[in-house]
Amino acid sequence: MDASCHNASIVFNLRVQEDNRSNNEEENCESTHGSLLCLLYCNGKLGAAYYNCSDKTLNLYEEMFDISPQFLRSASIYREVSPKHLLTFGTITDVYVKALIDFSHSDIEATVSSTIQNNSLKLPDNFFLMSLKDFAYEISKTIVLNITVLSNNLDRSDVKQKLYGYSLINLNHRLSVQALAALYKFIEKNYSMFGFEAGNIHFFHINHVTLRNHVLMDKSTFKSLQIFSQKCHEATFKRGEESSSREGLSIYKLFLSSCKSKLGQSYLRSLLLSPINNYDELKKRLAFIKFAQDPLNSDFISNVQDNIKHLSDLRLLSEILEKIYNARANNRHWKTLYNTIVHIIHINDICKIYRNKSVLLKELNDTITDNLVGLQGSIGNALDFSAGMRRGRPVIKFGLDYDLDAKLLRQQDIAKHVSAAARCAVNDLPDFVNECQVIYLPEMGHHVAIREWEPNCNINAFEDLGYQFMFNIGGTIHYKTPLCVEMDQRLGDINGDIIDHENRILRRLASFILKYNNDIREPLRLISLIDCLIAMAKVSLLYNYVEPVLNTESRQEMVKSRHPLMEQILTSFEPNDFYSGGRHSRMKIVMGANGSGKSIFLRQIALVVYMAHIGCFVPAETANIGLVHSIHCCGQLSESAIVRLSSFMIDIAQTTEILHYASPNSIILLDEFARGTLAEDGIALLAGFLKTFLDQKENCPHVVVSTHLHRITSLLNESKYLEYFRTEHTIQNETFCFLYKISKGVSKSHAFDIASKFLSPQLIQRAKLYTECLQNNATMPYPEGYLAESVDDFVIPSAHN
Repeated sequence: MDASCHNASIVFNLRVQEDNRSNNEEENCESTHGSLLCLLYCNGKLGAAYYNCSDKTLNLYEEMFDISPQFLRSASIYREVSPKHLLTFGTITDVYVKALIDFSHSDIEATVSSTIQNNSLKLPDNFFLMSLKDFAYEISKTIVLNITVLSNNLDRSDVKQKLYGYSLINLNHRLSVQALAALYKFIEKNYSMFGFEAGNIHFFHINHVTLRNHVLMDKSTFKSLQIFSQKCHEATFKRGEESSSREGLSIYKLFLSSCKSKLGQSYLRSLLLSPINNYDELKKRLAFIKFAQDPLNSDFISNVQDNIKHLSDLRLLSEILEKIYNARANNRHWKTLYNTIVHIIHINDICKIYRNKSVLLKELNDTITDNLVGLQGSIGNALDFSAGMRRGRPVIKFGLDYDLDAKLLRQQDIAKHVSAAARCAVNDLPDFVNECQVIYLPEMGHHVAIREWEPNCNINAFEDLGYQFMFNIGGTIHYKTPLCVEMDQRLGDINGDIIDHENRILRRLASFILKYNNDIREPLRLISLIDCLIAMAKVSLLYNYVEPVLNTESRQEMVKSRHPLMEQILTSFEPNDFYSGGRHSRMKIVMGANGSGKSIFLRQIALVVYMAHIGCFVPAETANIGLVHSIHCCGQLSESAIVRLSSFMIDIAQTTEILHYASPNSIILLDEFARGTLAEDGIALLAGFLKTFLDQKENCPHVVVSTHLHRITSLLNESKYLEYFRTEHTIQNETFCFLYKISKGVSKSHAFDIASKFLSPQLIQRAKLYTECLQNNATMPYPEGYLAESVDDFVIPSAHN
């Protein structure tokens, strides 16, 4: 066109209006809905199932035995799942329901108040009761076999559908099947609580869970050993918020900073909550830590960790899969999923030459299926991420689909027609119009867009030219012209056709991904374990931990063992030996003054055993650790108004639990038992408790006791299964100094030696005299001059007063 004819300039812009999200939008992976746990206890057996909100899966526990009234198995499941909502059967007056209510109170010091009748008959807000009559086994079986699992794309009428259900769910665990059915129906009824839509309840997979090889530990033991130590925010108004809490000095924090991904950090918590006694699994973990510490493998370990940092955690992955299922995933979601799969496969590729050195790397290779490789190829060949970043939505690559390519070529031809239409429109416009655009809007067709040429301009100024006013938005007036109508009829809604075609391809791709979503999860689980073990390897190398030798003969042997947390905050730490089982005694009684290191010694024994049972190296010079059934720590729990129990009753409740669950392969630690009652009562209870285990002889558990009750030596008979130990001390410059060393022998009281530093010699002498009188049941003499002073000071009141 001749520019001298008109002042109007031609501006061509083929614009497509679409629902576009900013690429800078931050992904919020924290679920606001929470997990749901369902427990069913009947005739001493426990069935359990839970919905994991972080990865949108159902998890079915094996049926197991649980003992009333402590219900330690139920407590372990509750602690590991940490549900936001709890579901069970029965009435609020049932003993089991009361115990679960106690578990749900997270502020309670320890789960021991279940031994005392709860007078408050009020359910917590997150606690729900259901009737078992509504979930008979046959009804429950039908319900669970018809749960929608996205990893299953078989037709409902297909016989394979039923077989697939049998492959996922072990119907022999009847109580767990009933619990799963109740859990599903509860989610179906309260779908909004868990982020579902009405009539669209679905799960990515159903997993099997077992506690068969787990080491039993109650909440008080975890707290006493400082496995976790969450600290509240200093600001009062922020206390109680999960986001404001931070980890204090704990085993979890010891390894946390060495994990390179959120995936590993999340799995580390699960790993610490689930110590196991599976010999083969523990040896596999220990072997990998030794492999990771080898200097020859340092480059490989660094390479693996660099790739692990790029992996999405399971929560984010589940959020993305959920968006893909609901056709709401944008280009960034697809790219994140693709990068995750690429890095999984790449990590496995770089492990190739090291698989003969580690069983764990072989298992990782076994989880990389052809389906996963197919997912990578399908996404990479189908989606154009560069074009998707510009358009803000997933874009199909050119060359994937012949029909789609034809539509895209036709769309390019439209640009030529629109350009010609723009020139025609310019020829018709008067000189006062400075800008003209011909645009295309999906479902509205082509329009001529003109900027307002003056304030309050006449929108019908071009009516004589055939310009029909459509709408005005943002200072731009849109018109429909006869040429635009002709273009709509000839070209049609090509952009809508292209988007519909691309969406059909995306739906097929989404179906393929959801079908094999578990092929993504399994290698991620092993990679997260690898991240945790690398973190343990780094910490072990830094603090001189050693690989423990595992045995199944119930022998515990530790040479120069240390407390892994105390040595972090002390300038020097005195190591100690410990031997139990085999040719050594199985019960140790440790005596010594306050502050001499008795409690630390007890805890370091338990921590060395615990760390060996998560597959970690231990703080010692050498360690031969026998696999244990349970670890129990009793004592040093502060009283609380919430628990409504005295320290003595807490001790009694804990020892009752120990008597129920202890086996010959258990570790039992009693720290100052019965310190909250009279010495005579406390020593009698302690002697009776210890004698119960001594009578079991070679089946006696590993028991370590610290006490101030020195008369315990006279109440227990000599036995090859019993030994006494004491804490060493020395006196320097008339000052009583602890050496923090444990040695064989019976200790005497050091109360007078320590008190002499603060009290006068006269008071110390008088105290010794009174102590001797009490021990010999003699009459206590009055101090010299006491009676004379008392008589002189005594005045008989007169009748006038």
